[in-house]
Amino acid sequence: MPKSKKTKVWLKLITPEFLGRKEVGEIPANEPEAAKGRRVIISAIDVLGDFNKYYLKFIFKVGKVDNEYAYLYFDGLECTRDYIARMIRRKVDRTDLVVDKVTKDGIVLRIKTICVTRKVPRGIRKKIRKKIDEILNKEVKDSTMDNFILKVLSDDFKNSIISSLNKIYPVKHFEFRKIEVKTPLEELVKVKEANTQQPQ
Repeated sequence: MPKSKKTKVWLKLITPEFLGRKEVGEIPANEPEAAKGRRVIISAIDVLGDFNKYYLKFIFKVGKVDNEYAYLYFDGLECTRDYIARMIRRKVDRTDLVVDKVTKDGIVLRIKTICVTRKVPRGIRKKIRKKIDEILNKEVKDSTMDNFILKVLSDDFKNSIISSLNKIYPVKHFEFRKIEVKTPLEELVKVKEANTQQPQ
């Protein structure tokens, strides 16, 4: 007798608390626990409901499963390639920075930024890179991961960075090209659970 095909279950994807704890889709799984650790990419429009963030995509991992719900944990943020490509026109310089920083709640983030200016000497690009690093040092150290990501999503934060960089040389574009969580998922789940248990 042929084996009966196991019915897949569909789990509702729930965003982290700092992103509104809302449902943003479903994924199939042979059994609920098998979904843990699965990587999910969702457009910022679906997560934030903000069409101005059309160029961003969120990366999540399923960290917990409870009945029909799969709870997502932030794993990264990335600009689309097309969006970055449109910044890089002729007669411009791009200054890239890639740094690992530790947040106030002990989470390691790899942050990749891009700054676009007219053609400038190497010394100017070095100063721009140094200034961005200084800003990130302070902001990441003084923020939880959730708060820092909310800052990154804020136009005010980006504009304040551009304002600081303009004192060195006029900036055409500045963007957080990519952010990756380097802390393992198991540790991230523990940090989040510990934070929710703390008295408010």
